[in-house]
Amino acid sequence: MGQLLRIIALFLVCFSGAALADDAPQTPPDPARVAAARDLLEVTGVTKQMDGMVDAMSRGFAKGANADNSEAGKKLSDQFDTSMKKLLEYKDQMITDFANLYAETFTAEEMKAVADFYRSGAGAKFISKTPELMKKGAEIGMKYSAKIADEMKASQTPPLPADQK
Repeated sequence: MGQLLRIIALFLVCFSGAALADDAPQTPPDPARVAAARDLLEVTGVTKQMDGMVDAMSRGFAKGANADNSEAGKKLSDQFDTSMKKLLEYKDQMITDFANLYAETFTAEEMKAVADFYRSGAGAKFISKTPELMKKGAEIGMKYSAKIADEMKASQTPPLPADQK
């Protein structure tokens, strides 16, 4: 279940900006900036990443809930999958919020320069390798999270009475 919590935390961190954007009073962003932001989001593969992240979260949840070995786990996993499908219904709105956020943060020229880089050989390679790097990076993070959890468990073990040492 720890892996599931890490996946959910990652998802919330990655997508919390879109949710927060709705709370602030907004003036319409410059259409040229929004267009540049949408292009940048497209070239960097944000939409595909959202789909992949939801899929990974569903698999992680199923594993954490022990969906293969219990009826209760299967039911929880199904409920989670339903929630993730519901989240994806908002994907277009989320992309719009991301584009607006980028448009508020960067000029159209800056986003065009970044998009041009990602279309170049080195940038395209970076984009193509990012999912693999993220997966391996998550594995590194989980390895050290497990070490910390083991250390925490070990430190919580009650000491042996003096006559048993």
